[in-house]
Formats: sequence, structure tokens, C-alpha cells
Amino acid sequence: MEQFVYIFGQCLGGVAIALGFLSYQMKTQKQILLLQAITTAVFGVHYLMIGAMTGMAMNILGIARTLTYYFRYGKKGGEKIIPVVYAVVLGAVGILTWEAWYSVFVFSGLVIHTLCLAFRNPQKMRKSILVTSPLVLIYDVFTLSIGGIVYETVAIVSSIIGIVRYRKDLVK
Repeated sequence: MEQFVYIFGQCLGGVAIALGFLSYQMKTQKQILLLQAITTAVFGVHYLMIGAMTGMAMNILGIARTLTYYFRYGKKGGEKIIPVVYAVVLGAVGILTWEAWYSVFVFSGLVIHTLCLAFRNPQKMRKSILVTSPLVLIYDVFTLSIGGIVYETVAIVSSIIGIVRYRKDLVK
């Protein structure tokens, strides 16, 4: 049964990969955020099933964080405090769920990503992935999260595609 749970968890990583790729191809910030919330939920279950507790905890908080940005999008107030509060909470939970020295990579990447999600510009958000995904990728390698490894690699490639695709100076 334990091996089945692990294998099923790795398969859920595949579902998250597909959702994550789609998220970076969305045109608006709200569309990106909605698909990211769903992706994060799937990854939370994935990490739980493969026994990567820091990753699971970071993703559970990531769902709340992403939905906060989704529902706050376009509204005034909290632009500076919300990302800082989530970053501090993520850091604290990262320390509390510490698995090994490589845990620092996942919570550092997600703390930085949290701060970058406050950008109201989809291009800046896509560019932030080029900083945060390599950090999470290191954690995924050490926890043997196949879905995570592929996802972070795909996220980097997808972000680059989105950056190029939505460039304003692109010749038509």
C-alpha cells in the first residue's frame, strides 16, 4: 500500500506539470493565479504522498497565498504587507518542517516567489520564475520528486516562452 501511495503521488506530479505549463501561458495575472492555485493544491498532495513534508507544507500555504492574490487583484490596500506576511509565515513553517539542509532551497524559493507574486505585471511574474524555480528544483532533486523536477524545468521553459510570446516589441 505504501508503494502504491508513493507511485500515485508521483503520478499527481504529472497532473501538476500540465496545469503549471498552462498557467504560464495565460494572458492575464488573474488567469495565471487561478491555475497556479490549482497547481499548488495538486503539488501539496503530491509532496504529502511522497513524504516530502516541507514541500507539502509550503504548498498548502501557497494555496492560501495565491488565492489571496487572486481575490485581491485590482484592489487597493495590502500590496506591501500581504507578501511580507506570507513570506514570514512561509519562512517560519519552512523552519518548523525542516527535513534536512536542502529544505532551505524550497522555502527560500517559495518565499521569494511569494514576494514576486505581488507584481501586478504578468511579465515580471514570469521572469521571477527564472529565479525561484531553480531553488525549488534543487529541493525536488533531493526529495526525488519526479513531478517537481519536471515541473520546475517546464516552468522555466514555459516562463521563457511566455516572456517572448507576450513581449510588446515583438514584430507581428
